[in-house]
Amino acid sequence: MSSSSTVLLQSVDIAIPGYKILRPIGEGGMASVFLAVQESLDREVALKVMAPALAANSEFTERFLKEGRITAKLQHQNLVTVYDIGTHAGVYYLAAEFIPGGTLKERINEGGLSVGEILDIVVEMARGLDFAHQKGFVHRDVKPGNILFRKDGSAVLADFGIAKAMDSSSSSTVAGASIGTPDYMSPEQARAEPVDGRSDLYSLGTVLYEMLTGVPPYQAADPFTVALMHVTQPVPQLSPEYAWLQPLIERTMAKNPAERVQTGALLAEEVHKLLASAPEGSAALGKMASKGQARISATQQGRGATAQRTRVVNRETALPGWLWPSVGMAVLLAGAGIWYATRPPPLAQVLPTTPTPPATMPMASIVDAGSTASSTASSGSGDITVPQTIEQQYGGDLSQMLDQADAYRTHGITSREDIGRNLVDPAGANAAELYHKVLAIQAGNQRAKQGLQDIAAFYVSFAQKACDRQLYDACKVNAENGLLADPDNAKLKELEKLADDQSRGISASGE
Repeated sequence: MSSSSTVLLQSVDIAIPGYKILRPIGEGGMASVFLAVQESLDREVALKVMAPALAANSEFTERFLKEGRITAKLQHQNLVTVYDIGTHAGVYYLAAEFIPGGTLKERINEGGLSVGEILDIVVEMARGLDFAHQKGFVHRDVKPGNILFRKDGSAVLADFGIAKAMDSSSSSTVAGASIGTPDYMSPEQARAEPVDGRSDLYSLGTVLYEMLTGVPPYQAADPFTVALMHVTQPVPQLSPEYAWLQPLIERTMAKNPAERVQTGALLAEEVHKLLASAPEGSAALGKMASKGQARISATQQGRGATAQRTRVVNRETALPGWLWPSVGMAVLLAGAGIWYATRPPPLAQVLPTTPTPPATMPMASIVDAGSTASSTASSGSGDITVPQTIEQQYGGDLSQMLDQADAYRTHGITSREDIGRNLVDPAGANAAELYHKVLAIQAGNQRAKQGLQDIAAFYVSFAQKACDRQLYDACKVNAENGLLADPDNAKLKELEKLADDQSRGISASGE
């Protein structure tokens, strides 16, 4: 269990009326999940409890409550069911269907998925996504870790914490909503462009590729490069053994959304057609039938495409051609799955294919232009007043502040999927701010000083990589973030100046 979740479990005496906590079963960036019994119905549920440090920030509580509200609207056999959401004594909780069969990520790591099982999962996810898209929501984080299995083997998509309404009047979302995980994000997500249901289908295509090969489609030493590859590299090719499934990879992972399969229902239909037309498909169905697993069957073919049409934004006429100039293209990309920030986190921007002003929309954690900081968050129990300052959260307790800061720092620096999260933002819930508060109280605290040095070194590394690739806007963003931790860091100042000079066309010699 990570240090962040340890802080949660040690600092909260979880007692929610109507629920009996049995044991912890998982954790995420915002919350820990417990197996519990809903006493009124005597049924097991997965009880998701928000971390107290995040509950002190109204934007995080709104994201947490938003997940429950969205999921409650999506009653579908391949989407997780939410039973209850609310607060008690300052603890935010969400009670959902308990799905005991583990995650797809675990099954991929274990190996042994048959082609039939893989296509079953694809069809079930396509149908679940089709339903969500038809209701007007994009999931934005389809990945193996968010696909769970019921006892009967059916697949269920979970974690709508960063889902977004497709018809939202704003292109931004609640602060803290990371928009995708680098291994699975669509090119438009990487470029911080508006997305629709076709972005989820791209992510599902990357999951299909990983199920077949055991690895994500693009691999590199750092998330920066992985995200860049989604934008610039060709669609990966399957081995000869799975070559007959290459059309599905091409149709889901096309770089241009207009060239992808347009809806989840149509994707399910294409799977059925491929199974019917390819000799390998008949063999896969035969193996499934012999094992009693044939959920993909002739009786299911043709469902969805005529009965359900996913609502997607018609962008074919608005999108420019998918042309990538060989010179002068600055692509800014981010590292990781779940970032919580109101400023751009490391490498968290991508310039679109046409020039834009420097204030490019951040890829992760954008504050709704119409929102303002608030001291209340709405829930089913009414308006809950929450503290807004670190002083209110920790009451000046240096030990608790350092523990939380260390948890943020360790996770933000070492996690592949959550890289950069909670290091310098959002306000009131980041490591750098906590360390600075500790130093304001106890100027010589070595633990806080070391924590700030570690954060600065982290941003030096990413800023240097960006400058080396001549991605000067990304270099500047990372240097600026590092200076929030260590304002006197000479290397960060040097990189910031270099990036600024290059962006203005000033050479290293000053000419």
